[in-house]
Amino acid sequence: MARRSKTATEKEAKVVEAPLTTKVANGTPYQLDPSQVERAAEALVAHMKKHVEAKGEDAPVQNLADDEDEAEENDQPVFLSVSTKKHISDSNRLKPTKIVLPHPIIPNDVRICIFTKDPQRAYKDLVASDAFPVSLREKVQRVLGVDKLKKRYKSYEQKRALLAEYDIFMVDDRVIKIVAEFLGKTFYQSKAKRPIPVRLTAGAYIDKSAKKETREPQNVVGTPLGVAKEIETALNSTYLSMSASANTSIKVGKLSQTPQQLTENTAAVVAALMDKHVPQGWRNIRSLHIKGPSTKALPIWLAEELWTDATQVLDGPYHGAIAADGAAKGKSAEKKRKWDEWEEELLDDDALAAKKAYKEAKKAKKTAKKPSISKEKRKALKKQALASVQTPLIAG
Repeated sequence: MARRSKTATEKEAKVVEAPLTTKVANGTPYQLDPSQVERAAEALVAHMKKHVEAKGEDAPVQNLADDEDEAEENDQPVFLSVSTKKHISDSNRLKPTKIVLPHPIIPNDVRICIFTKDPQRAYKDLVASDAFPVSLREKVQRVLGVDKLKKRYKSYEQKRALLAEYDIFMVDDRVIKIVAEFLGKTFYQSKAKRPIPVRLTAGAYIDKSAKKETREPQNVVGTPLGVAKEIETALNSTYLSMSASANTSIKVGKLSQTPQQLTENTAAVVAALMDKHVPQGWRNIRSLHIKGPSTKALPIWLAEELWTDATQVLDGPYHGAIAADGAAKGKSAEKKRKWDEWEEELLDDDALAAKKAYKEAKKAKKTAKKPSISKEKRKALKKQALASVQTPLIAG
C-alpha cells in the first residue's frame, strides 16, 4: 500500500509540474500540439463531468422517465476561445461560416424546420419524394415558405413559440436576408438557434453562361439527393459568426465526446480559421483556449510575442510626439496610464520592482516641500547682501 500511495503521489506531482503549454519539437511553432490539446481536453471533460455529478447529487429525486431529457441537458457544449493580437474589423454576418467537423456535435434525433422561398409546395414535395433519404425525412418536420411565415408568425409571442417548437432551423440562402429581417432579435439575438443557411438549389443545373437577368436561379429547385446532402453537411458542421472584436468563441464539441474527438474537432476548426478568417493567420493569434459554458479556459496555444510585425516594435519606452514648443502632445493622461500598465505586464519581477522604486523616488523628490521664506525676510536678506559689498557697484 505504501508503494502504491507513493507512486500516486509522484504522478500527482508530475501533473502539477507539467507546463501549461508545450512547444513543438520540430517545424514551425505556429501550429497546434495535439498532445497539449488532448491533455487540456481530458482535464476539461473530467472537471465538467465532476460538476454535473455534484449537481445531480444535490438535485431532488426525479422521475425515471426524465432521465433521457436530463442526459441531453447535461451534455454541455465545449468551446474554442480565440484571442487575436489585432482587432478583427468584421461585422456580424447573417450568414455564418460553415466548418465541417470530423465528429458532429448536433444530435441525431433533432426536429428541423426549413424556411424556403415560395412556393413552399415545391420543397415539401421534394422532402416527401421517395428519392429523399427516409432517415433525414423524419428529422425535417416542417417546411415553411416566406409568405406563410409572415402571415402566421406576426407577433413576438408567436415567434417565440416557433423558436421553442424545433431544435434546428435552416433557411434557403436566397431568402436569408428577408427571413432575418422578419424574425429579428427573437431568432438572431443569440447564436443558439440562429437559422443555418443551406442551398436548396443543390443538384439542379443552372446555366451560368447566361446573363444574370435571364438565367433566373431564384426559381430553381434542387434534386432530392443534392438537397439531402446539403442538410447532412449542415448537421455535421459547426458555425462561426465573426464579430468586430479581438475575441471569438466557436463550439467545437460536447461533453459526451472523448478527448480524442475534441482534439480532432479543435484541429479542424483551427485549420479553417487560419485559412480564411483571421488576417495574417497564426501571427495574429495571441492565444487559443478551450472551455465549457461556465468553466475557466484551459490554454492549448499561447503566442510568445504580442506583435504581428517586428518592425513596429520600439527599442525603448514610448515618449509620444514632441511639438515645436517642447510641449508633449498626442496621448492623453488616460491613454498614458493604460500604456504604462500594459508595459508593466511585460516586465519581469526585478525590472518591475526597479521601475516602481524609481517612480516612488521621483514622486517623493517632486512632492518634497522647499523651505518657505516670507517677503519681509527676503527683503532683509537682500539688504544685508548689498551692505556686505565693500566697494560700490557703480563708481561715483
